[in-house]
Amino acid sequence: MLTLACLNGELLPADEAKVSIWDRGFLFGDGIYEVFRLYEGRLWLEAEHKARLRRSLEEMWFEGFDFDRLADRIQRTIEVSEVIEGIVYIQITRGVAPRKHAFPAAGTPPTELIVVKEYDDAPVVPLRTSGVPIISYMDLRWRRCDVKSINLLANVIACEAAHRADAFEAVLVDEHGFVTESTHSSLLWVRDGKLGATPEGHEILPGTTRMGAVLRAAEAMEIPFVEERITIDQLFMADEVMLAGTTIEVMPVISIDGVHIGNGQPGPVSRRLQAAYRAAVELWLAAQVV
Repeated sequence: MLTLACLNGELLPADEAKVSIWDRGFLFGDGIYEVFRLYEGRLWLEAEHKARLRRSLEEMWFEGFDFDRLADRIQRTIEVSEVIEGIVYIQITRGVAPRKHAFPAAGTPPTELIVVKEYDDAPVVPLRTSGVPIISYMDLRWRRCDVKSINLLANVIACEAAHRADAFEAVLVDEHGFVTESTHSSLLWVRDGKLGATPEGHEILPGTTRMGAVLRAAEAMEIPFVEERITIDQLFMADEVMLAGTTIEVMPVISIDGVHIGNGQPGPVSRRLQAAYRAAVELWLAAQVV
């Protein structure tokens, strides 16, 4: 099945979509993106992802963007693609204009890209069972990590470091030794019977999976949740560590930098949250059936 793109309203195979060399996303990284998961052709956590996209655009002064048009184009692209299990990638840049750092003239249309592609979850399934190793890496990102910007070079470098170490992900550590999040997933931990995570703020991206699924499940199961700042040394001593994300769902971490977390096996809270996540998806899908 071809990967389908919708570029400024035009549907075409993704490999045929082209943008100008003067696009500000290409020149400056002046853009925002969002990623949705499709289960059975339906957008999971749709409202949460769209709200985060809207917030990111507003925080970066993208004024007058037509969200209703975008929603219509997303739905049309999904329907034409006929993708059932997949990913929807959205990228919006400040458009095509002469290369100047200041914003282009008012009325310059944004460049709007929607890509719908199939996603094979099979390679990730055994990892959810076994758990994964990760590494720590210095957090070199800019100071507005709460915005889902296409400026991802620091994330890419940290992720490549993890790849070279045969690790699944990298947990980012700031200049004071405190953990923030991972390169493309939320980071959570269990200490003293409580589920913990870095407080929301400019240091981390507000995770839709963290807020929209994992914490809801924890609340339903009466697992206490606390926002706290902890160091990498404290993370080594956590009872459990896990990642949460759009495609990985809930992923147990069994080691960091070669140091076992707990007994080096996925822990009971991770297992309960995995099961609750899948149950929530199945319940949501069942509710969509007319």
